Amino acid sequence: MLLFLSMLDTEEEQSKFAFLYEKYRYLMWYVAKDILKDKDLAEDAVQEAFLTLTKHLDQIEKPDSPQAKRFLVTITKSRAIDLLRRERKAEFTEYEDALGDATGADDTLDTYLKLEAYEQLVDAIRSLDENYRVVLECRYLHELSEKETAKVLGLAEKTVNVRTYRARNKLKQVLQQYQGGNL
Repeated sequence: MLLFLSMLDTEEEQSKFAFLYEKYRYLMWYVAKDILKDKDLAEDAVQEAFLTLTKHLDQIEKPDSPQAKRFLVTITKSRAIDLLRRERKAEFTEYEDALGDATGADDTLDTYLKLEAYEQLVDAIRSLDENYRVVLECRYLHELSEKETAKVLGLAEKTVNVRTYRARNKLKQVLQQYQGGNL
């Protein structure tokens, strides 16, 4: 925790962070472990979530509020999913290396192109504004309904609907930029 506190400028920020750390670290670990199914990776996800929190601490007005709790859970889920993707990518790469020339060149090229497209999609989603990215993650990665997403994020269903629509349009624009307008 001292490392995170040293990243904050004011005593007020440090106090707020320390409160959030003490109050929610076990909940965050439980959420990450539920996604990752691994204690060590869950600890890594929580550490990454707290690192993210140091950059977005100003978004929490009341540390002891349901909104703060939802915000921290959302960050934790996001970091856990990022770790899960990295782990799967590493496993996929090891699998590809083990296969070597056993598969045809066409299969390897096709697999590479799919992986590259997936990575572009992940990069595009990460480049979106936090409000849009979080809604997309809830809706499509966690497969939550609009109603569930609204509840988790503390928003009205209509707001979730509008943000999802806008996020999809922004995502399409980003992907078109990646493809040089070829979509």
